[in-house]
Amino acid sequence: MTTIRNSGAGRHFTERGAPDGMAGAPGSARLPTYIHQSWDRSRNAGLAPDHVLSDLHYVPDLDLQRRLVQCAVPVLDRLHGDMSSIPLAIALTDENARVILRRDTDRSLAGRLDEACFAPGFDYSEATVGTNGVGTAVEARMPGYIDGTQHFNEELHEFTCAGTPIHDPVSGKLEGILDISCLARDANPMMRQLTITAARDIEAALRSSGSAKQLAVLNSFIDACRRRSGAVYSLSCGIFMSSGSQFLDPIDEAFLREEARCMLVPGRINQFTLILPSGQSIAIRRTLVDDAGEPAGVVLEVDLIKREASVRRRGYQVPTLPGAVGGSPQWERCRTELSRAAATSTNTLLVGERGAGRVTLARGAHLHKNPQARCAVVDCSSPDAVHDAEAALATSATTIVLRRIDALTPGDDAEIARAITDDQHSYPARWIVATTHCASDYASDDPVLTSMLIPLFQRTVEVPALRHHPEDIATILRLHAAQLAPNRDLEFSDGMLHALKKYTWPGNVSDLVATLKKVLCMKPAGVVTEADLPPYIHSAAPKRTITTLESAERDAIIETLRRFDGNRVKAAESLGISRSTLYRRINTYAIHL
Repeated sequence: MTTIRNSGAGRHFTERGAPDGMAGAPGSARLPTYIHQSWDRSRNAGLAPDHVLSDLHYVPDLDLQRRLVQCAVPVLDRLHGDMSSIPLAIALTDENARVILRRDTDRSLAGRLDEACFAPGFDYSEATVGTNGVGTAVEARMPGYIDGTQHFNEELHEFTCAGTPIHDPVSGKLEGILDISCLARDANPMMRQLTITAARDIEAALRSSGSAKQLAVLNSFIDACRRRSGAVYSLSCGIFMSSGSQFLDPIDEAFLREEARCMLVPGRINQFTLILPSGQSIAIRRTLVDDAGEPAGVVLEVDLIKREASVRRRGYQVPTLPGAVGGSPQWERCRTELSRAAATSTNTLLVGERGAGRVTLARGAHLHKNPQARCAVVDCSSPDAVHDAEAALATSATTIVLRRIDALTPGDDAEIARAITDDQHSYPARWIVATTHCASDYASDDPVLTSMLIPLFQRTVEVPALRHHPEDIATILRLHAAQLAPNRDLEFSDGMLHALKKYTWPGNVSDLVATLKKVLCMKPAGVVTEADLPPYIHSAAPKRTITTLESAERDAIIETLRRFDGNRVKAAESLGISRSTLYRRINTYAIHL
């Protein structure tokens, strides 16, 4: 997330926390109840108009392919054409109040909205901007009409905004907000009704598009149930279904539901083993269902793996790669494939998420093959990548690791490819390893698809994310604890390890090591328990980058729940919020205690 600074002029305020014309707003009889509440929330959160629009959060990587956008564009275009003679702007935001699209009928109004940063990529949530047509509709979950000075921020007083939530017709989940904005002098209360009608049209399109996808997944789900007696799960358009033997406890099933979301992208592996938070192993057969070439959902056929079935074949020894610790089936498979490639100097592409241990595996395989030889690592995200690669090829290194080849520019990619091709003719025994992003980052303009380096590799090895082999967390912790605190005999409680296994680790092993460093600094002696973990470990990884204010709120809720042993009533009283607000925040931050 990037911070965009707007150097607008002419800002002045009567006092910190209340802009001109709003000092009596909370007691004004003409404001609707939910506007009273949202203004109070903005004031109590410490928001001040003199920095709300000067430090707005900006998100450049908007998902313009999501189903909401595809269904909303025809409605926005039709509304734009019908209202072309009236100076207004029609905007679509996501469920977090970030603007996705905007259609303008008046150039002057468009310029003023741009100055107010009401444009694609900017965050207009109440936590950031205060009371406004978008953020208030998100919080209130109902249509809103914010007229002129009802806006919390003085810079928005010249506008009137009407916003209506858009919900998924099947799951009821909030998908986004449809907003119509204009100058306050051109406002008409009918704007609110107009947004309601347009939002219903978008929901109808969502229902129509979702029905076809859900029907395709349902048919595949039924077919899977007919041909097997085990458990079958499916995920489509946010709906998670299950059938057959229910051998998973609620925590394991919630973990599988989150994993199913990650399986909605194309990938080469359709049969694999998954270790659940309880420690139980399951074998999964994945069927990705598509509708008109687009992923509609996924069907998972699940079997319980008995302890005896997971014993290794007799006479087979999984190679030990220095630094690449872990004993899970996924990690052992990865180590085995890579060590075989290293033994024959087969150039290998390591595919996985950032922080998953790709370079660690490559170094470990090199040391396993020839511990006396040199290994050179080239960072391809560096502006000096070509020079560094040529320098590495000029050495006696028997292994060259090209880190993050997806970050190369086309010119640098071609130069490094030519250098390696020439080197391989003179030194064919040199092992070339490259790392790149995982398949879930796939896009039609992916630079890896057109990279001239790819033909140089004969094998691809997929490196599993840490959340796919959580049983290795304890081993990884002990390895890094011995490096970070070599004179300390560390002990980790079962509760702490269980909490770490439930966390999704968006940064993988890198995140785990960073968390360990924090824990060791906070507790330099004694047994490390669940209570010593940072608060974010008890919250699922956010689907978006949360603000500093939201992060502080999440941590305060977790600490209070800990203090009252999970008692929601006492926690809400201590925090000074209602129970319904506490439950909503727990759901928003996916807090688990």
